Amino acid sequence: MIVLTGDIGGTNTRLALADVAINRVRLREVERFRNADAHTLDDLLRRFLDGKARPQAACLAVAGPTDGRRVKLTNLDWVIDSEIIAADTGIGKVRLINDFAAVGYGLAVLEERGRVVLQAGEPVELAPRLALGPGTGLGVVQTAWFEGRHRAIASEGGHISFAPTDTQQDRLLAFLRAIYGRVSVERILSGPGLAQLYRFCWQDAGLPDPPKARTAEQVTDAALAGEDPVAVATLKLFCRIFGQTAGDLALVAQSQGGVYLAGGIAPKILPLLEQGDFLAGFRDKGRFTDWMQRVPVYVVLDEAVGLKGAALAAVA
Repeated sequence: MIVLTGDIGGTNTRLALADVAINRVRLREVERFRNADAHTLDDLLRRFLDGKARPQAACLAVAGPTDGRRVKLTNLDWVIDSEIIAADTGIGKVRLINDFAAVGYGLAVLEERGRVVLQAGEPVELAPRLALGPGTGLGVVQTAWFEGRHRAIASEGGHISFAPTDTQQDRLLAFLRAIYGRVSVERILSGPGLAQLYRFCWQDAGLPDPPKARTAEQVTDAALAGEDPVAVATLKLFCRIFGQTAGDLALVAQSQGGVYLAGGIAPKILPLLEQGDFLAGFRDKGRFTDWMQRVPVYVVLDEAVGLKGAALAAVA
């Protein structure tokens, strides 16, 4: 079956055609568009589909909560309506899903070369899986085995409250509470959160604010290069809290099928995730520490996992 699959973000849109069978997806004609170059998603779809055979179904992964038919994107002034898309394109079945729900579906076709093992654990084949990943926000999804396949359960788990585990993190909570009031884990585990975490680490080290604000990418690059001790400390703390949060969510979902770290930031900081702070936070669960060591943990390297997952969801 040929389906149209897409990943609609706040800045860019990726579209592709996919040949889909049970637990198999082959992408072709993948194209990336800048959203600023179009007034609506319909404009991009018309450009992409021009001259191509009409797909039998479509599923678009969108950066925002959706009921499957309509969504207003969180970081872009677009409203996407599946019925309008179906009428404009002539595609009979059009579905919208959250972008991290698409990642959840994509885990079913994730190849060994598309992931790196952080903790081998003892995987249970049909047990729930968990995927989470920091980017513009913190995406979270879990999957459950139902009717012969893993199906994604959409989640807003990135908005759970941050729970400090030591005195430094108590100070971090106070720092962020003064800015935001309530502090969710997304206020830390995201690109904007990483930039704020860098500011905190400067102050916590007794230094004045840095002379110039640094972006998350700049902080990450400096930490990977080892050229800025505050950036290194920032990423160590980031990885620790990332592990704590992943572990908490794994307990909630009983994710013995595996925990998958996805999104744009996790693969980039893989060398730092492998240094031990992430797993220390992940495993530190008191009476459940031994159980946590049996949960497999992977870093997803396949950038197309969401596109593939949306393609699978189109025929689910």
